[in-house]
Amino acid sequence: MISAVMASSLAVMASATTAEAASRPAIAKSILNHRGISLATTHDSGRPDKANAKQNIKDTAAGRKAKRSHYGTAPGGSVTLNKTMLNSMLKLNTAKRFTFRVTEVAGGSHSRGSKHYAGRAFDVGTVNGKRVSTSGAGYNNAKKFMRACRSYGAVLVLGPGDSGHSTHVHCQW
Repeated sequence: MISAVMASSLAVMASATTAEAASRPAIAKSILNHRGISLATTHDSGRPDKANAKQNIKDTAAGRKAKRSHYGTAPGGSVTLNKTMLNSMLKLNTAKRFTFRVTEVAGGSHSRGSKHYAGRAFDVGTVNGKRVSTSGAGYNNAKKFMRACRSYGAVLVLGPGDSGHSTHVHCQW
């Protein structure tokens, strides 16, 4: 007979294994269905388009490429979202138990050459109910989230303390 802790660990491992084997649309559908993952429907810039975080995940769930914004430095067009990034987004909620709000995926205007435009990065503005900030719970939650992104293979993680990232966490694969 296995203990409750061991059973819980096995369930998490099975879920992670299933997510890794799942198709890109299936992972995106799971992201849409998780209460702990909120997806922005607008850009911080206020520019309306069909490249917001929620629409990027909806398009991927439907088997389509995610749209990129076409303003500022954003190149327009569309991109296939990176499967490892999507898996990690899901695992950050299911295995690490973070609740968070994704503010950007492939849309928005970022620095030239940003990996958002390659479908390999997402930004988070709220972690565990607290806005990402440079102090207090917003800072502590952001730092924990940043470590968790790295544990899932993120090659670049920026947040409070990094230039231009005092109000959000950038996780890139």
